Amino acid sequence: MKWIHKFVFTLSICTISLVALYALLGDTRKLVVTPEQFNIHATNDASANGLSKSEITYNEQSLTLDCDLQKSTYAWPYCGISVYTDVKEATKGLDLSSYHTIRLTLRYETAGIGENPNKNLRIYLRNYNSAYSIPQDEYTIKYNGMQFSPSSFSEVIEIPIKNLQVMTWWLNDNDVAIEHSAPEFSNITRIDLATGAGAALGKHKIVIDKIEFEGAYIEESTLLFALLFSWMALGLAFSLHEMRKNKIAYDKASKRHRHLEKVNSTLRAQNCEFAELAHRDALTGAMNRHAVHSWLEQQARHVRWGYESFSILYLDLDKFKRVNDKYGHQMGDDILREFVMVIASNIDADDRLVRWGGEEFVVFCPETNIEQAVKKAEAVRKSVEKHLWVHGDTLTCSIGVAQMENERISETMARADEVLYLAKRNGRNRIEVNYGTQVNSGS
Repeated sequence: MKWIHKFVFTLSICTISLVALYALLGDTRKLVVTPEQFNIHATNDASANGLSKSEITYNEQSLTLDCDLQKSTYAWPYCGISVYTDVKEATKGLDLSSYHTIRLTLRYETAGIGENPNKNLRIYLRNYNSAYSIPQDEYTIKYNGMQFSPSSFSEVIEIPIKNLQVMTWWLNDNDVAIEHSAPEFSNITRIDLATGAGAALGKHKIVIDKIEFEGAYIEESTLLFALLFSWMALGLAFSLHEMRKNKIAYDKASKRHRHLEKVNSTLRAQNCEFAELAHRDALTGAMNRHAVHSWLEQQARHVRWGYESFSILYLDLDKFKRVNDKYGHQMGDDILREFVMVIASNIDADDRLVRWGGEEFVVFCPETNIEQAVKKAEAVRKSVEKHLWVHGDTLTCSIGVAQMENERISETMARADEVLYLAKRNGRNRIEVNYGTQVNSGS
């Protein structure tokens, strides 16, 4: 057996082993937060001149947070826990950029006074960056967070880290430059878990069994690039070896080289296409129209071929011009960013949220029929209406819903836009649906 054959055989075995090993272990890296590793403290609104009290107790593997939310001059009473991860060196915390999921096991047993208590919780992964953070001022540590609602029974809650958004009130208060306004997870020095906005006064009890993070040991793209590079290096070595033997081998090696160049050109074109898909609206962080252009064409083909359903939510903030006129465009920009955060927390990971213009946004929902789209739209509408906005006033939105049929995507957009303005004319803060030909088929 020639050396080149031995080398190919060895590299093949390594490639198969690496792919199999990645399939088994590549996405199972875990980090568990424990009191032995990090300092955990009870938090409350006392730091803001509030009167609430909180206390942490440990029982075997569980942590229990007991707190008493009291009315005071501070408008938003809260309590929670704060995990200090910079225990070895100040301002040097955890690099969670390679983790993709937060997994919480907890029970919200008592939620204050009232028949239907609000059991919402907030989680923040707070990132320290010397570009905007000051060691002596904890408020300058970036708030990457979101609000969620657990049940009163022990359950496992999985939160995709990519769903966390930078809090607009923090960006506004700290006057953060736009290049630092996106979520960051490379130096998490604080992990905060607190009661949600609008928590009821009175006794609260939260039992936390586990806080852990899950990620990948190595990125899939990095592994594939290393394998591709190895095989390309092998192809070049084989070509050089064969070129020395004879002219026929040289011709074959030249064809292989041209083939590899064509593959590389295709890969570069795909990389450019992927980069375009990642284009974001600079103000809100939502996708822009250019980012979804090719993707929409692909989805339209799938619908025409009968592979799947595809629906559109066309959203518009009600009376947004009055907000700009009353509070100014800076506040209006903050509200648009917050609007994106609220929408993103109510849609699926495969959905595409696009800023279509001004205060108008579009959510493209693959593998979603009209009934599912209406439910999703209603969840967004309710969340917008109940959300505590940064300017303190109530905001609502109107939504037009349409499912793509045997038509162009622009025609589906036009139908969704038509019923959006019907919702405006019918009083706002409502959903209108364009059923298209389904109305006729139903009759």
